[in-house]
Amino acid sequence: MDRASASNRLDDLLWECRGIFKEHPELLTKYKAEWKKIELAVANTKRVNQLRALWPDVPSQAFLDLDSNQSVPFVTMMIGLAKRHYRVQPLSMFLFWRRMCATGQDNILTYFSWGRFETTFTDKTETVLAKDLLRVCSDNQSFLDNVGKCLADNQSVDYKIRELLGGLSMQSDIRAAWKKWVMTNHPDKGGDPENFLKVKLVYDEWCEINSQQSTKG
Repeated sequence: MDRASASNRLDDLLWECRGIFKEHPELLTKYKAEWKKIELAVANTKRVNQLRALWPDVPSQAFLDLDSNQSVPFVTMMIGLAKRHYRVQPLSMFLFWRRMCATGQDNILTYFSWGRFETTFTDKTETVLAKDLLRVCSDNQSFLDNVGKCLADNQSVDYKIRELLGGLSMQSDIRAAWKKWVMTNHPDKGGDPENFLKVKLVYDEWCEINSQQSTKG
């Protein structure tokens, strides 16, 4: 089916869907999850096509493995490397991705941080290898795991956020201090992204705990 025929067919289907949902609006809720899957699939296809354009010498067959939501972190990472003009060996990266999927380790790629990568890999004349990416992902996973350990109980969360916001006293207003801290430490203001994430995770947990306590009270 050519593009024009596919477009016409899709228009017909969408018209039918509008009519069905108009008559049976309760179906919108039932099929919301399916529409979300379609949106994610379309977005991922766009990302894969973007990577295909950046890697024109790679055989089209190789990109078939990336046509799933599972590959989003990998594709996003590869696009980022290409746009930042880092050197990679595309086929080697494809093999790396397949190996990660085969061993059930693909989830670790969600821990990738450009901030940490760009401060540890500064020589763009060198080729970025899979081990360089894994090191960053592993470091961030350990970092977030350590933050999680700090949130073991309510008292440690309260103490930790006061410490991270500059050693606040027990009488200090944490919410006001947080807003003031964000004004100078947000990444958009020139702050360190990793440090901001570290403090935000603890602050979000503190807010959640206080919200639950208010509800109980």
